[in-house]
Amino acid sequence: MVKQKLLDLKLSSLIQGGILIRTALEFVKKEVESYIVAREQGPDYTIGNVVDLKSIVLPNGTVNVTDTTHITVMLVGVDEERREGKRPHYIPADDKNFFRLNPPVELDIFVLFVAHNNDYATALRDLSDVLGFFQANPVFDAAKYPALNASVSMPDEKPWQLIERLSFMLHSLTFEQQNNLWAMLGSKYIPSVVYRMKMLTFFETKSNDKITSITELNLAGSSP
Repeated sequence: MVKQKLLDLKLSSLIQGGILIRTALEFVKKEVESYIVAREQGPDYTIGNVVDLKSIVLPNGTVNVTDTTHITVMLVGVDEERREGKRPHYIPADDKNFFRLNPPVELDIFVLFVAHNNDYATALRDLSDVLGFFQANPVFDAAKYPALNASVSMPDEKPWQLIERLSFMLHSLTFEQQNNLWAMLGSKYIPSVVYRMKMLTFFETKSNDKITSITELNLAGSSP
């Protein structure tokens, strides 16, 4: 346990981009909600009553939206960002050997924003607010947005949950893709948009793959 804790702390400089999906989406929920509340300034728009972070469909297939809120945020897809040249990391162990850690997995997260107010015109206005928010705020970094990691408890002991940077891009769906998405959710279409959230880097810091350290080099052609 102590050895693993030391390894996690040694890795903190390498994995500042390593985060949990929950950390990112909780931050997005709060930021979108604050933006809409400030923009609308109405009695139906108060902190804690505008944006939900949850699945819009329960396991039994029932549509799960709250009448008293305006927007529901939901994860609808995960895609790996493949790049050449990614290499494993090696971390010193206590016995002068090394632990081999697989290269980080870089992911794009697809996030659905559903505007489900009972009044259709209000739902369209809410959806416009979401679009306006990301048009004005396409990128978030920890230096400019300290709240990015506000939901992480004990960040010094859990550096893999910390967010370094998030960026958002509107992900356009064809009518066929849109139909497939809502069929998967088991619901009729509700006004909504999908954003691609880039890049979430997952780096597992626990490893049982121990590598023996190099103690001698034998170069071809060298004198004995």
